[in-house]
Amino acid sequence: MNSTIVVTSADSKFFELVQGTILSIREKPQGYSVDIGFFDVGLTPEQLQWISQYVDHVVEPSWNYDIPNSNSYPNYLKALLSRPFLPEYFPGYEVYIWIDADAWVQEWSAIELLELGAIHAGFAIVPELVNTLFDPFPFSHQSFHLSRYMRYFETTYNHLYIRPTLNAGVFSGKDQAIHWAVWKERSRQAISMSLDLYSDQYALNVALYNDLGLGSFQVLPLICNWTAHSQLPKWDRERKLWVEPWKPHSPIGILHITHKTKDRETQIVSSTDGYKVEASLRYSGKHLSPVRRYDYVSLNHRKIYLDRAFPSMTSVNPSSHPRPYLRKEVPHLWYADLRQPIIGFVSRDEAHILYNTALKLQGKPALEIGCWLGWSTAHLASGGVVLDVVDPALANPQIYESVDQSLRLAGVRSNVNLYPGYSPEKVEEIGQENDRRWSLIYIDGNHDAPAPLLDAQVADRYAAEDALILFHDLASPDVAEGLNYLRDRGWNTMIYQTMQIMGVAWRGNVQPVEHIPDPAVDWTLPEHLKGYPVCNLELSRVLEKVKAFTLLGFERLWNLYTLAKRVCQEDIPGNFVECGVYKGGSSALLAWVIKNYSRRPRKVYAFDTFSGMPQPTEVDRDYRGVFANDTSYGAGALGAPISENLEVISKELGVWDLIVPVQGLFADTLPAYRDQVGEIAFLHADADWYQSTMDIFQNLYEQVNSQGFIQIDDYGHWQGCREAVHDFEREIGAFFRLHSIDYGGVWVSLAENLPVVRDSLTETTLPQGIPLSKFNVVLFPYWELETEQLVQELEKLLEQILLSPNPKDYALILLGDPDPQLANQTLEMAAGNVILKLMEKGEEVAEEPLCSVVSGLNPWQWERLIQHMNYRYALKRERFPKGLRPAVQKLPVLLIAQ
Repeated sequence: MNSTIVVTSADSKFFELVQGTILSIREKPQGYSVDIGFFDVGLTPEQLQWISQYVDHVVEPSWNYDIPNSNSYPNYLKALLSRPFLPEYFPGYEVYIWIDADAWVQEWSAIELLELGAIHAGFAIVPELVNTLFDPFPFSHQSFHLSRYMRYFETTYNHLYIRPTLNAGVFSGKDQAIHWAVWKERSRQAISMSLDLYSDQYALNVALYNDLGLGSFQVLPLICNWTAHSQLPKWDRERKLWVEPWKPHSPIGILHITHKTKDRETQIVSSTDGYKVEASLRYSGKHLSPVRRYDYVSLNHRKIYLDRAFPSMTSVNPSSHPRPYLRKEVPHLWYADLRQPIIGFVSRDEAHILYNTALKLQGKPALEIGCWLGWSTAHLASGGVVLDVVDPALANPQIYESVDQSLRLAGVRSNVNLYPGYSPEKVEEIGQENDRRWSLIYIDGNHDAPAPLLDAQVADRYAAEDALILFHDLASPDVAEGLNYLRDRGWNTMIYQTMQIMGVAWRGNVQPVEHIPDPAVDWTLPEHLKGYPVCNLELSRVLEKVKAFTLLGFERLWNLYTLAKRVCQEDIPGNFVECGVYKGGSSALLAWVIKNYSRRPRKVYAFDTFSGMPQPTEVDRDYRGVFANDTSYGAGALGAPISENLEVISKELGVWDLIVPVQGLFADTLPAYRDQVGEIAFLHADADWYQSTMDIFQNLYEQVNSQGFIQIDDYGHWQGCREAVHDFEREIGAFFRLHSIDYGGVWVSLAENLPVVRDSLTETTLPQGIPLSKFNVVLFPYWELETEQLVQELEKLLEQILLSPNPKDYALILLGDPDPQLANQTLEMAAGNVILKLMEKGEEVAEEPLCSVVSGLNPWQWERLIQHMNYRYALKRERFPKGLRPAVQKLPVLLIAQ
């Protein structure tokens, strides 16, 4: 016999809920053999038969107290009043755990905490802290509790009503604990005054708080009884768990579907990645997801969240919508306005296509045909385009005011011109009067023929030479006529697989954004679109397959794909090399890119021990300073036999013939295979340890094409990897311009390398290098502030240097971040002013100092560069790279004669 029993109860109305309670226990490994007791307070015979298959004891409770007219009360109150008598109804156990029928177990750790709490203190329970702390009306909350205590006990018991309520829906108690007896007595007093749903819970609060005291019971964390009405939990899409709504998003142990949260089959809740899902809070089963519909955003897109600007926006169930081309089978959330729920907005994914497209065309003129209430408008304008909007609905003062207010809340009203009117007539008028040629046009107006075709025709006439036109709702054949027209006119065209299908046409020197369709959806195309290419549909499936064969997160995989595709499209000569392969997912992805995009034959050389990590050295510590062998990635970890991993995923993607696996330590294999590898267009260095990373760079760097790329996987995570990169920079006398991927990954374009050039007077000086001379002076201007004052300060320095006997003895190194273009413009302005001034004085300017505006270096690289400096030139306003101020201030200050 077990020492612990879990008890629950239900009548016929709560049967479906209590099924979830019981299955959430039984379907867990720890709960398969646990004892379950059940109070039957009104099940049907069929329901009771189901219950009997899963529980160990079924009991019909009595009233337990002398209650006049007991037949007039609902039967479920018997179960509530029987809770103080659990040891008597189910004798022989050490610990009793009660879980209401509307609660279920997500994480077994909650059961373990309940068990330990009862053993340690005799009784364990969870307070409703969220209600107490975050109730928007705390006084009404307190007034409710005050009225309850007065109702049951005619006293407030030392202001007990201001304490957080101890929720009796989930608790645990020890068999011989005194708490049971005190609770029984307080329940007797409460029901003698009033018997209802809350009588025994308030009796328990008086017993624990007032009679026994705070030290007499164990207060458990909120995750052991998360009351959903207090605060809806968040959904973690990665872990597929309900979690606390605040960081670090701890998994909820027992989810209690309290009060009105029971009334809806699904809830709209936030996810930990900032978006929303429509999900059931009920137990969904061992292998089923509670999520019905959800926000999806292409993983490679920059994210924005503008919901605050649209307070009336709501998710609408599209299943009963009459619109014939609404793709109801796509499980993405469909939004509308509460005031007009029949007219939908673009989905979250579609809105992000608009936003990311606009980001590529910042500052350019754009046109939107059809804005409705401004959801799409706000996303376009947030991307930085200057937007003209045409919609006949704007003639309605209420709609105009709503759009205007939403754009103001989104902070983009100044970028948008709103024009009431119909397309194409109003578009023609704006185009002619303002001589407008738009670089970005978005068509989402009247969807019935011939309107989309007419919109496309006017867009074609007034589009800039380098232009991009987006369509929404291509699920409709009428809308597709507009895209067909542009295709037939010679525009490039492509489809985005989204909820309602978007399309893009482009020409000239502009490229559409890449989009990854939701890999969880089995996408189909209607017949009228079958001739169009779909953006990255196959890539979406490939990325989903390689996930199981790599430790790389999406950001690093996407960066690998992007750089590899760029190599192929620009036809940069050379093979691909990956050093540090593990299970081979990233090698297979690189080979897939070669297969689909390369114009020339290439191979992927995959170097790894395939038997585990080599021994680290003392410098090999993670970002926290923990030695590598004290982590789960130390020597011997991550072994992955080729035949079970790399070969499997490569054959699944049909690229095994493009991969050359090379097994062994880098120190042995890289020198031996250098000649066979030949020129390298793309090098992926995923070695982690210092010596392994040095082996890669010392053996392969010279073979990387000058236009090629290197991706370094764990630069930010492993200290040894980072130190090896900078030690190698010292060896070759250069700085890599490191582009961040995520917290740990970086990539390098060899064309952007900054060599340190000492012999600056020779003809071999590289224009992109950092030329040094006799006197090297570093400056850290705050470029964005007080430009006139900064120009004057730079003019003083430049004038004195230009008047010196040998201006080329000076090298000025200026921090260019965060805006190198602004930095160069300001420096050129100062230099131009000084030269003009000296020429007016009759001074001859034969030589100029060496000037370098340096951007893209991180603090470690700046620290190295500072070692080459002789002076710093102090400015009134300065910006230093993080942590660099002490090193800079040790330099002597270059003084300028008045």
